[in-house]
Amino acid sequence: MLENIRLSLQGILSHKVRSILTMLGIIIGIAAIIAIVSTIKGTNEQIKNNLIGSGNNTVNVQLYQGESPYDFSYQAAPDGVQVVSAEVRDQITSLKNVESASFYRTRSYCDNVYYQNTQFSGSMYGIDAAYFDTAGYEVQQGRGFLSKEYTNNAKAVILDSTAVKSLYSSESPIGSVIDINGEPFTVVGVVTEVSRFEPVINSEEDYWTYMGTSGGKMFIPGQSWPIAYRYDEPENCLAKAVDTDSMPAVGKKVAELMNATIRTNSVGKEGDSNQIKYDSQDLLKQAKSLQKLSSSTNTMLIWIASISLLVGGIGVMNIMLVSVT
Repeated sequence: MLENIRLSLQGILSHKVRSILTMLGIIIGIAAIIAIVSTIKGTNEQIKNNLIGSGNNTVNVQLYQGESPYDFSYQAAPDGVQVVSAEVRDQITSLKNVESASFYRTRSYCDNVYYQNTQFSGSMYGIDAAYFDTAGYEVQQGRGFLSKEYTNNAKAVILDSTAVKSLYSSESPIGSVIDINGEPFTVVGVVTEVSRFEPVINSEEDYWTYMGTSGGKMFIPGQSWPIAYRYDEPENCLAKAVDTDSMPAVGKKVAELMNATIRTNSVGKEGDSNQIKYDSQDLLKQAKSLQKLSSSTNTMLIWIASISLLVGGIGVMNIMLVSVT
């Protein structure tokens, strides 16, 4: 046995160029397989993260009418949908795989919000104290809302960086006054997303999906929402899951708890095309669908790499045959 090993090593060392070329064929083939498989896995994860957005594992549970989100910008609050009670809030925040949860109201488009003579064209949010941490925002200028401002109907507003760019030129927004439906709100801070998602725009539909709120976002305390808009308006829930794979289950469970508070006879029965209910968009399911669509391309790449490895193997067999002969 030792003699065979000695002869093998002697043969390798006595034909250095042939040995290096033989090893190179195997190395390139195996490296190609590893690189392509790693690329496929990385691409699939990137598809998942890009579709979900900033990657902070948040699930948005909204009020829907049929297949579309219920828009309070032009629709009255539906009968039978109540404000989320403290008991339901506690049940949601204590759910398995829920790291935190926030409850908020929103307007996708604001037509009576101005800074001086400039109209705001973004979205308005009435938030609670947990919203910024759950959604992944951090204070860039000024400050966040004080604890008392969440409870005493304070006329304070926070802008995101996009809203600042759309409303202000070079001056600082801190301390300025925003007119929201005839009510003066003082700007106390500017926030920005910790991890920002930059979507790829390929069509007009993509533009309105991702850039429909290009004017930015404004945030006011949830208790101050009735000052500018309506009393007892239903809320949405933003729940943060412990990981990406837990998001579908978290969204489903949160929607179930919130739907249990709705009076079915007022908003339509299950299966009605205009039924009003809380639902979560299953982004993870969409990501898996995109991954499935790319599987044919991935399979082709693996076959190409396998052929490279096979060709390299045939070359090695030929060299071994010559050496043995």
